[in-house]
Amino acid sequence: MLSDPTCKTPGPFNGPPGGKYGALTNWGYDDDNHGSNTFRNGEIYQWNLGIERQLPAQMVLDLNYSASRATHLPWNYSTENRNFIDAKTRETLGPDTLSTPVTNPFQRLFVPVNGSTPLFSYNDVSDSIYTNPYVPYGDLLHPFPQFPGAFSGFPLFVASSSYHSLQARFEKRTSHGLSFLGAYTFSKFLTNSDAGGNAWIGSLGFVGAPQDLTNLRAEKSVSGNDTPQRLVFAVAYQLPVGRGRPLGRNMNHVLDGIFGGWQANSVTTLQSGQPLTIFESNNTITDGHQRPNVTGNPCSGTDIHAVVSASLSGGTANYFNSNVLSDPQPEYPGSAPRYFSNCRVQGINNTNLGISKRFIIKENTYIEARADAFNAFNRPRFGPPQEAFGDPTFGQIFSQANSPRHGQVGIRFVW
Repeated sequence: MLSDPTCKTPGPFNGPPGGKYGALTNWGYDDDNHGSNTFRNGEIYQWNLGIERQLPAQMVLDLNYSASRATHLPWNYSTENRNFIDAKTRETLGPDTLSTPVTNPFQRLFVPVNGSTPLFSYNDVSDSIYTNPYVPYGDLLHPFPQFPGAFSGFPLFVASSSYHSLQARFEKRTSHGLSFLGAYTFSKFLTNSDAGGNAWIGSLGFVGAPQDLTNLRAEKSVSGNDTPQRLVFAVAYQLPVGRGRPLGRNMNHVLDGIFGGWQANSVTTLQSGQPLTIFESNNTITDGHQRPNVTGNPCSGTDIHAVVSASLSGGTANYFNSNVLSDPQPEYPGSAPRYFSNCRVQGINNTNLGISKRFIIKENTYIEARADAFNAFNRPRFGPPQEAFGDPTFGQIFSQANSPRHGQVGIRFVW
């Protein structure tokens, strides 16, 4: 017969304290359930102005100015913590002083000291840091020192963003077997937070997180999703050969089955790369995520193909110019922006090609065979370099962001 040994002894698990401690609940631990900030939805304001012009030869030109402004966006999840030490105190004392062990003034609340009676049951707080005789000095400088770790609720909902773009569209509707569509966007996207709506999903983790929670104004930069330029051009061309077409209008069915009904198409995408961030591999800011000092463009004079070639040959090359980067003092924020507008990952240069052939059986009934090649020119797009300054792999590239050339073939019957 089986039995549960935990039901016969006081341990090994502690039961929940319930509400017996009231406002003192969670003393000695992190308090991750303190709703000290009201959740609110973001607000987005959009405005657009456009003009459209019809041109000869079945062509249309659109020009649009499109913009948006968003407010009350969430900050990175690190802003959930309200229990951080202010920047001036951190910079004045330094990490050595903050980590110095000092006498724990809270110990007698958690365990008997010289015959005293603790406020809390030892079973409720047996693994709290405040049962120790000494604690780091920095723990006592928090705004809520009774919680030695985080004292958190919702993230701050005071981030904002702005987006401005010029969008152009040039279209030729099908005539003489030719049609094409081109779309170009020139834009700038600024924000001071790239966190998602729940501050975890959609967030970039600590990449792009604030350095100093007391100076969130310094976090404004281009967004991690900023894409200054994007061009997409698609074209489809029906070869003018076959029955009912300029060449071979009255071609017999056998020849039309061989030479008629062909169509070629392509889609080309050219796009700027997204901006990069550089952060310290050895973070020395308490409650923040430190970035290095920068005195120039860290991407100046770099070539992504040289970096990858060196890696493939067993050597090393750095995508970043480390000469313009340096470590800031402990507890001091670096001068690097959250994201660099002039330092980006490799952009997109991709072309997809396709060819198809229709075999007409009768009106509105045909068989279509087609073949498509994706990334037809097999242009590699490499992933971002390692961005942790001070790490041995800093500036090296180990991934590819797109797929090699591949294709597909298919047949469909339409009736």
